[in-house]
Amino acid sequence: MDKFKQIFSGLTIAYGQYQPGDRGENGKQQGKAFIVRKDVTDELWTNHLEGKGPALGIIPITENNDCRWGCIDIDEYNLDHTGLIKSIRDFKLPLVVCRSKSGGAHVFLFTRENISASLMQSKLKQMSIILGYEGSEIFPKQTQLGMNQDNVRTSGSFINLPYFKKTERKALLPDGKELEFEDFLNVVKDNLQTKESLKLLFFASVLSVSEAT
Repeated sequence: MDKFKQIFSGLTIAYGQYQPGDRGENGKQQGKAFIVRKDVTDELWTNHLEGKGPALGIIPITENNDCRWGCIDIDEYNLDHTGLIKSIRDFKLPLVVCRSKSGGAHVFLFTRENISASLMQSKLKQMSIILGYEGSEIFPKQTQLGMNQDNVRTSGSFINLPYFKKTERKALLPDGKELEFEDFLNVVKDNLQTKESLKLLFFASVLSVSEAT
């Protein structure tokens, strides 16, 4: 649990939960998503991995307006996951693909230390364009957290975490096979980035796109 908690650390004063319902005609998982304005406890992390209660959603942007992970949310229900992963490998992007609850993809980027939410957001937007998914939702959605009229800090937008019950919404290998929990943690470790490596990574990717066209 500790390693999972560390790589998905985010805002600590609020979290998201999702109560699943039926699937719609387009295949999208219906349900109710809501923000809980309470501290993120160890019990919530453990319950998520054990499948007790609603799945946990974490808001990636922290109270300091930084983050150590972000996500491209590809909301396509007949997504070619293997084709997506092939493109990621072709462009040498350090992204980890997890199947979303509706059959699309949550494409995660992880860093060794917290970086500004604005930098994470801008790099993921650039990578989504490179991969052909411009317009997909990007998390963190916010680059700064404000204060409401009661002088209470506002919360950002959350995304549901993978490995609910350790059996649902797993990461995927290039051949489409699912990664078990411990293997996922190792893949994340191998793909951790720094602020400087992200800058170099983008330039290399742009050159690759130019050569391909």
